[in-house]
Amino acid sequence: METMRLVSLKPQAPPKRIPRRAQRYPVRWPVKTINGLAVKDSWVVDISTLGARLETTKGLSPNCPVEFTVLLPAGDKELVLSGRVVWMRPIFTPPGRYHQGLQFYTPNWDLERLAQESQANPK
Repeated sequence: METMRLVSLKPQAPPKRIPRRAQRYPVRWPVKTINGLAVKDSWVVDISTLGARLETTKGLSPNCPVEFTVLLPAGDKELVLSGRVVWMRPIFTPPGRYHQGLQFYTPNWDLERLAQESQANPK
């Protein structure tokens, strides 16, 4: 007959967060297309020089390439950005929506200026 040993489990400290490499800026820029398809009710909700977080009605698969067109706050210019999906999570309020984290293929230093201007002059 086997004897059972009790093993005490020590509480583990939560994992340490890695500091961000670039400042994120909260924005609300409308997304017009994702991978060449027109989309409605989709937004960039924060952006940095290295990536963005989108809120959409369709989830994107992690590690897949993505290209999307954003309407800039001035309303007269569009910007095409490309990268890969790093993560995707459903949003529960409202249901049927998703957040996805995107990493750009190359840093875009103009995005920091555009995000700062957007915060200084909200519509």
